[in-house]
Parts: sequence; C-alpha cells; structure tokens
Amino acid sequence: MQGINTVLTNFFNLIHGFVTLGVKNLSVAYFLDIFIFTAIIKIILLPLTISQTKSQAKMSEMQPKIKELQEKYKNDPQKFQQKQMELYKEMGTNPLSGCLLIFIQFPIFIAMYNVIYRYTGFNDVGFLWIKSLGQKDALYILPVISGLTTYIQGMMMTPKTDDAQAKSQKQMNLFMTIFITWVSINFKSALVLYWIISNVIQIAIQYFIVNRIKHKEQDAVVIK
Repeated sequence: MQGINTVLTNFFNLIHGFVTLGVKNLSVAYFLDIFIFTAIIKIILLPLTISQTKSQAKMSEMQPKIKELQEKYKNDPQKFQQKQMELYKEMGTNPLSGCLLIFIQFPIFIAMYNVIYRYTGFNDVGFLWIKSLGQKDALYILPVISGLTTYIQGMMMTPKTDDAQAKSQKQMNLFMTIFITWVSINFKSALVLYWIISNVIQIAIQYFIVNRIKHKEQDAVVIK
C-alpha cells in the first residue's frame, strides 16, 4: 500500500506542478488537480465502465422475460430462481455487476485518502464556503452531495426489475450511500471533493454510454 501511496503522491504533485504553471489561485488549482487526477482514473477504468453499463442495459432488456418467469413459476420459487439464473447465463450478465465498479473504486479512494491525509498543501487553502480543504466541511454540504451522487450513480447501474437480485442491489446501493455520507462527515474536504467529482464524471460517462447503446438499438431496428 505504501508503494501505491508514493506513486499517487508523486503523480498528484506532478499534476499540481503542471496546473500551477497557468493557475495562480490555489483554490482553483487544487480543484483542477483533483479533477484531472480523477479524470485520468476514470479513463483507466473506462473499459470496465462500458462493460458494466452494457450489463445494466441487458438487465433492463430482460425485465419482460423475468416477469414472464415470475408469472409462470409463481408457485414454485425454487424453479423460478433456477430459470432466472439460466436466463442470466444465457444473456451473459450478472445482476450484482452494477456494484462492482463502486467496490473497485474504493481501494483507489483509500489510497487517495492516505495521499490527501498526508498532503499539507490543502491546510491553508479554502474553496467556496469551505475555510480549509484540509479540514472537514463544518456545514456538512459536501458529505450530503457525496451521498447523493453515490446514490444516483448506483441507481443508474441498478436493473429496472423487481426480482430478488435487483432488490439486493438496491439495498447494497442504499448501504453504500449511507456509509459514504457517514464517513464523509469526518473526512477532509479535499477527499470528499475528490469523491464527488469522481461520481459526477462517472454519472456523465454512464449517461453517455446508455444513450449510445439505445441509439445503436434504434438504428438496428431501422435497418431491419
């Protein structure tokens, strides 16, 4: 873990050195540092994001078939579960795959926590209503935004179905939302700002990918 912290710290310093060549306002500079760092991480994770979003789109497509199975095997829950899993396998998707991206981001979040925790440059720099990026948000605005963006991101990856797996994913998303909001209350504002920026970029990427998938499906129908 120490090796990752060192790499990320050096990388963050490199970005900061580049940004401050043209930006002298440290509040703006640190915001751009965090944004650029997050964007690069998102680019690295983009293949996984595309895969996860396609899986979510398949889950939505499967909803009518799942409802048919629910009706057909309403008196045999065990048989329904078996047929549902067979359908998931046939479609090549996983009902819990939407949570995977959040869990993969979490180790990066922990590493970033260590970097920012030891980074002294934030201590004397404010941002908007925040007096110091090195201190927690006394007004709790950032923690609330952090939780809200976490919830939106999770819901975008949750299948629009009523089956047990989808309900489990919704519960997991709610748990992650509450957890992230709770821990954000005592985190340095710079770290919470990183998480919010990460979520906003992720939401934008997912929205773009989902709409691209829909356009492709519409084009395929027209061609047929």
